[in-house]
Amino acid sequence: MLKKIIEIILLVIIVNVLSNYIHLGIDLTEDKTHSLSNKSKEIIKNIDDKLYIKVYLEGDFPADFKHLQQATYNMLKRFKKTNNLLDFEFINPNTSNSEENKQVFNQLIKLGLAPTDLQVRNSNSTSSQIIFPGALIYYKNESIPVNFLKNQITNTPAENINYSIENLEYEFISAILRVSKSKNDKIAFIQGHGELKDNNLYDLINSVLNDNFKLSYYFNVERFNIKEFEIDSTTMSPDVAKQIYKLCQYKAIVIAKPILPFNNLDKLIIDQYIMNGGKVLWLIDGVHASMDSLKNNKRSFITVKNSLNIDDQLFKYGVRINADLIEDLRCIEIPIITGYSNSLPQQTFFSWPFSPLLTSNNNHPISKGIDAVKSDFVSSIDTIQNNLKKTILLSSSMHSRLIMSPAKIGLSLLENPPSVNTYNKKYIPTAILLEGKFESVFKNRILSKNHNINIKNESSENKMIVISDGDIISNDVSEKGNIYPLGYDKYINYTYAGNKFFVMNAIQYLCDNNSISLLKGKSLKLRMLNKTKIQDNKLLIQLINILTPIILTFIFFFYFNYLQKRTYR
Repeated sequence: MLKKIIEIILLVIIVNVLSNYIHLGIDLTEDKTHSLSNKSKEIIKNIDDKLYIKVYLEGDFPADFKHLQQATYNMLKRFKKTNNLLDFEFINPNTSNSEENKQVFNQLIKLGLAPTDLQVRNSNSTSSQIIFPGALIYYKNESIPVNFLKNQITNTPAENINYSIENLEYEFISAILRVSKSKNDKIAFIQGHGELKDNNLYDLINSVLNDNFKLSYYFNVERFNIKEFEIDSTTMSPDVAKQIYKLCQYKAIVIAKPILPFNNLDKLIIDQYIMNGGKVLWLIDGVHASMDSLKNNKRSFITVKNSLNIDDQLFKYGVRINADLIEDLRCIEIPIITGYSNSLPQQTFFSWPFSPLLTSNNNHPISKGIDAVKSDFVSSIDTIQNNLKKTILLSSSMHSRLIMSPAKIGLSLLENPPSVNTYNKKYIPTAILLEGKFESVFKNRILSKNHNINIKNESSENKMIVISDGDIISNDVSEKGNIYPLGYDKYINYTYAGNKFFVMNAIQYLCDNNSISLLKGKSLKLRMLNKTKIQDNKLLIQLINILTPIILTFIFFFYFNYLQKRTYR
């Protein structure tokens, strides 16, 4: 007996010693949270010179920060295993000398690292410690900071640590990609037709969380007013050729929720930009409709078609945005005052079918792993038969329907909702990727001689994305000017992360920089339950949850009882 005990102890010791040198692990998570993505491996393998990472997260920390420290260490070990040119070290910026600490801290702050005041609680006392949960990446003659601790006000400290760990790969890979690129591509948001204002695009371009998950981290983002021309000195007319040339300096352009019509010259410039290889992200509302329109005495409004004079252009490229609205049972909820108690209004939440939560039914890199894209008054998109490849990136749920414009939209819908049976349309397209050789909408048209340009009738292989809701890209701004994250739902204090993931992926895909923001989506998918299935199978689900543990307990009891009798028979 003693011999067996000694053998077991020795075996345990040997296994523990070997485990320090041999790391075997199987990542069983659907999103591969605990392993490097193929995109990360590709970027790390392309490093052709020494890349050194200094991580300023060394010291005596509470358990949560130890968890973050260990996760960072494991992540960097996977990086180094992929490419030996990458190396790292952990540094404690705190010393015993307070004057030296100040100098080091000021230097780290100048380099872009953000300090955090950490409260360390011992059994008898509490002490304060300044830490820098971040890293500096050095590559060739460049260096770049990475702040990987996320502090969202609505989260607990433990939730912020977990959120930071989930996004470690994205933070490091995006920084490595940026520091290893010679220069960033330029993209532009088109102006001149009442497009979204800067405040409504702030989170997408600059990030309200002040992190790296923003367009300005990957691209030089500019505004381009398509109606501001240089004057041709010979003809004293707008220099259209120069305008097209200037627009072609951008890798992609974004047309975000225009409300004023495009004239033929605007259309010509955009068309020739596409014919010369330019990429476009269209975010076009099919009808004029907004929640602000409900803030009147009648609590209703009449929808009208959003006449932008680009129907023929989009039709030529292969899509048609319809003058209708999608109603979907998979939607957000809004509060409505249903009564008063002691003169205080009482609110009840109702499903608002005009704000669908859009999803994807394919594994395309743009929409793969993304769930719950919040929309407002979104229209359907039809595809037109031509030689282009068309991929549906977002659609409604399997319980949706359409209403044609003009239509009356009002809050009375919540008091007298239509029958569920009328939501009989499935997966109505709302975002479509077009790829192939585009034909110019101005082909065989006679143009003014003043334009003095050579019309290109067909593009080389190109791509564009058309989305039938401009609000997908717009963050909310309060009356006081406070800017909320993109996809934020103020009624439930929740952010639908799918909005930013989708738009970032879309622009990166158009610029041939796809899949990077997918790294940020690890373990962040919002799993929406099918309420109809739950209601139809309610009794079965309850029985499974109640009986399964009982049945398993009896099986194990009888099995071990049988083994015991067999052993001592």
